[in-house]
Amino acid sequence: MDQYEYDDDVSSLRSPFSSPSSPPLWHSIIPPAEELARRRGSKKIAELFPDFSITNSSEVVFISGESGTGKTALAESIKGVVGRRGGLYISGKFDLQNLREPYYGIISLFRQLCGEILELRRTNKDRYQELRNSIISEVGDEILLLANVVPVLEEVIEIPVVMDVVADHGNKEAKERLKYGFLQFFRVISRYFDHLVIVIDDLQWTDALSIELLDGIISDVYIRIMFIGTYRSNEVDEAHYLSKTIRDMQDNRGDFEVTELSLGNLDKTICEEILLELLSVDASAAASRLAGICYKRTAGNAFHLLAYLAMLQEENLLEFNLGLFKWTWDCDQIEEKTAAASNVVELILTKISKQPQEMKNLLRLVSCLGASFDRDTVLCAFPHMRDVNGDVTELENEVDDLISLAILETFLESQGDSRYCWVHDSVQAAALQQLGEAEMNAYKFKLGKVLFQSLDERDVESNLFEIVNLKTSAEECPEADRSTLLNLCLRAAKKATEYACFDSCVSYAEKGISLLPPDKWSHEREVSLELFSLIVEAYFSIADIDKMKVYGDEVLQQSKLTELEKVRVHSCNISLVGGIMNKPREALDMSISVLRKLGCKFPRNKLLQARLALSSLAATKLPTEKDIADLPIMDDETRKACMEIMVNAATYSHHCNNVFAFIMITARMVRWTMQYGVDVYSAPAFAIFGIVKNSSSYKIGAQYADRGFQLLDICTVGKRTESRVTYISWFMIYPFSKPIHSTLNNLLRGYKAGMEIGDVESAMWNVSMYICSSIVAGKALKPLAVDCITYIEQMKTLKQDYILHQTLPFAQGVLNMLGDAEDPLSLSGSAMVEEDYLVMIESSEARVMSFLHLQIFKSVICNFFGDFEQGAKLALERGDEYEKKNGSPLAMMDTLHQGISLYTMARRTKEKKYIKAAKKVKKKVATWVKKGNINALHYVPLLEAEDAALEGKSDSATKLYPRAISSAARSGFQHNAALASERFAEYLLRDLKENDRAGQYFQDSIQYYEGWGSDLKAEMLRKKYAHLWTDEVPQDITVNS
Repeated sequence: MDQYEYDDDVSSLRSPFSSPSSPPLWHSIIPPAEELARRRGSKKIAELFPDFSITNSSEVVFISGESGTGKTALAESIKGVVGRRGGLYISGKFDLQNLREPYYGIISLFRQLCGEILELRRTNKDRYQELRNSIISEVGDEILLLANVVPVLEEVIEIPVVMDVVADHGNKEAKERLKYGFLQFFRVISRYFDHLVIVIDDLQWTDALSIELLDGIISDVYIRIMFIGTYRSNEVDEAHYLSKTIRDMQDNRGDFEVTELSLGNLDKTICEEILLELLSVDASAAASRLAGICYKRTAGNAFHLLAYLAMLQEENLLEFNLGLFKWTWDCDQIEEKTAAASNVVELILTKISKQPQEMKNLLRLVSCLGASFDRDTVLCAFPHMRDVNGDVTELENEVDDLISLAILETFLESQGDSRYCWVHDSVQAAALQQLGEAEMNAYKFKLGKVLFQSLDERDVESNLFEIVNLKTSAEECPEADRSTLLNLCLRAAKKATEYACFDSCVSYAEKGISLLPPDKWSHEREVSLELFSLIVEAYFSIADIDKMKVYGDEVLQQSKLTELEKVRVHSCNISLVGGIMNKPREALDMSISVLRKLGCKFPRNKLLQARLALSSLAATKLPTEKDIADLPIMDDETRKACMEIMVNAATYSHHCNNVFAFIMITARMVRWTMQYGVDVYSAPAFAIFGIVKNSSSYKIGAQYADRGFQLLDICTVGKRTESRVTYISWFMIYPFSKPIHSTLNNLLRGYKAGMEIGDVESAMWNVSMYICSSIVAGKALKPLAVDCITYIEQMKTLKQDYILHQTLPFAQGVLNMLGDAEDPLSLSGSAMVEEDYLVMIESSEARVMSFLHLQIFKSVICNFFGDFEQGAKLALERGDEYEKKNGSPLAMMDTLHQGISLYTMARRTKEKKYIKAAKKVKKKVATWVKKGNINALHYVPLLEAEDAALEGKSDSATKLYPRAISSAARSGFQHNAALASERFAEYLLRDLKENDRAGQYFQDSIQYYEGWGSDLKAEMLRKKYAHLWTDEVPQDITVNS
């Protein structure tokens, strides 16, 4: 990270208090101040601004310094460069008064962006329509979610908005949906505005989720921006999540550069230099003394300095003498009449105290509305806060006049579209201090009450957090307002949960709980249950387990509550044990116990579970498409709760390898669907049961998967589980009965479906399985390597370590074939280092499967790079362990490569252990094909050829190898065609001594390897066997079949 310090930066020097009575001074202040800024700081900002016409790299700048040192003005100094390049400059700001409001700074940024889009609609309708259509198309359903967060978006996209669009989704999904929506929106925007600069002020007041979202926008490879973030260095320590984010960006920078600028106060020399330029005078003892006074009073703080100079002018201690045509002052008078304000807020507060009463009233009101506000809100509240009524037109004129005066007095700035903001945080802080703390809190409570009563329901929803924040300012809530505030806190907690802002949910829920009466479980049962359930879920989501248990235990101890009413707490406890604590066996037992309480009984004894599993398997019949089409929607809330617990229990049973529990639970879900109707978890239940059936019949397994997709279409919220059903069906079931190449695009569609709905875990499973299936299918290596790098980075960004650990060997296996490893036989390169990987997975939840994936891909590269002894050793150690744990396409590839290694060592050594294991592999593959596995068709002649070679049946071997090569090539498995050609060539060369024919098949193998993309392997063969042909392999060689 590049770091720069500007202790003498004066880029903040624009007047916050220009006096309308003496404009010449402040008209003259701005140009030299900007010139100084260019010389000392903003030149660096301009140099950092990337030209996106020639680069795809984003630029990230963090500007730190104490309040008033000029951070914002330094960021704004780039506006001119942006404008000249036809770019777009947008800014947002976090606010101390709205710390609990989720995504406050992001929303303010988004609001300004929407204003720019509306301006485009006025000036260029065709381009606006093109942009609008792209937003709707690419953001998809998430546009409704974004419009709930930023209501002005409804006007931008010109479509009706449905409220509560995330109410049916879980906490985790809500968070990812919102993040996905923002990312998709900014992807479109960054394409339409070539030079996009995003500035966010006051990051010291941001929240972790906003930082995560900003990090996602900055890191996204499809978004090209310059991001500038400012923060107060004295309010951000090393433990602050902003500091951690900056460190992470520095350590893991991707397609962007990170620069950090640090601003300090001005020294005495610079203060004097500024005064000389502002007053257009030469250096003198009087000017030096004035500079010394200014420095002493302000400690060189740039904003404080300007406020002090403004005060001197207003008090006529600094005057422009028209007769002499120069500025005059008396240092003795200045020292006598001005005391050193402890900070700039005191100075501004003095200025406010001299304003007319109506101006004071306005400033006090809008100071409570945050860093920015709109005119309509002021019009709504202003008369009620003064307890007067009047003509509407007169009121509007009065408010407009007051706002105009506030702008003239440089308290406020216009943001366009009837929105306004404070010139500086210090001005807002001063306006808030007009009353004492207790009086101000009472004033805020009254303002919140006025807004709630005066705004319509839609505007109340849009301003809900602001209203609740105001109404919870008072130390005590009047009894007459308790019920209203209680329900507002509940609404705010729910809304915060929908935005996945769990810290805010906790804050609002705790305030709501504090308003409940002592006998809450009797007289406020429904509200109490909802608040307690929300806070338990929120504490679980932020992993504060102790507090989660406190609130959860209180719910579970209420004897008057039904088990169904307690189910949300039960679900959190189960997820805690199964997920965070990684104890799937205990989580399964807890699930069975809760299900029994809900009336859905399963045995705990494993012998009884086995009996129930077998009887359930026999009793569960495949329904027809018509049977599925005629099903109603499940409406019983208890059964719906049981379905959710069962689908997770099935996962825990799989993780702890309890096959019988897995079968009995999924069979129950299938039967319940047929008996009681379609639930959101019916589709994954059918897909999971398809895995069970796949072991006996690929056809029936595929039919259960088909029914699963049919159920998705029936269920009104089926999209919630679409991504999960997709990866289960297209990776675990269909590859045994459909061409594996047909699964790839479907897995990518499953990835997109998961990202759109916020189910990032399922989305990442889809791409992990896409990578694996692409390798099995022999997809071209070079584009696959790009996919590997892209999705691996995304898994890291989304913190999907469980999936990442299992996927890394896939990615490095691809890279090894491309030459991204010093030793091709070691899985060490750009994606992972084998030794470090083993250490990493030792403590991973995915340790067993990750280790198996490592062993499988080591076996594969052993075959491709000729270490058959090590490959056979790994095959004997592993056997069919992976197939038993995970019947996926990878098991097919693993079995084939085990067979190749084992047959090779059997032919070399004639040892029984190799011969027996090799023939077992051949028999297993023949069984697969007999059951209908079309992707293993070319495995059969290849392994039969290897067996014939072992048995010395050369006539059979020389017929079977070409048949295997032809079958693999015709089916699109050119990597297997390459390997089969190489195996046949080796047999011709070593066993039959047919050098010419061997050379021909080596050439065929080279051609196949190059077609696959493994130039490394092709070159190795070319160098090793060049003596078998006189000329270089021709580029237009015809492959032997």
